[in-house]
Amino acid sequence: MPCNISYACLDCRKAFKRPVHLQNMPEHAPCPECGGPMHDFGRHFKAPRQDDIKQWKKVRFLIEHGFRFQKIRTGPGHHDTVPYPDTLEEARTFVVTYRRFASPASVADDAD
Repeated sequence: MPCNISYACLDCRKAFKRPVHLQNMPEHAPCPECGGPMHDFGRHFKAPRQDDIKQWKKVRFLIEHGFRFQKIRTGPGHHDTVPYPDTLEEARTFVVTYRRFASPASVADDAD
């Protein structure tokens, strides 16, 4: 059974929900606007407004550091979820504090 996953294009600053099967979930999909790569942001991503450049810079920074807006759980229970940062300044601290939870994939890898 498919579930809806958020994919976002960092160049267009647009996000789209796509139904995917979890066992073959692609990390990237083509953007319907520009044809560039849209990145998998998981089920919980809430995209900023397209004109909110500061928030999109924060999103790009987090993605470049391996944080794809998946839930981060620091304890044994599902209630120990860490909230994602609200600002770019908070994001700088966040990536250092939670680097062990980062995905090895990043936007920088997409250029290869």
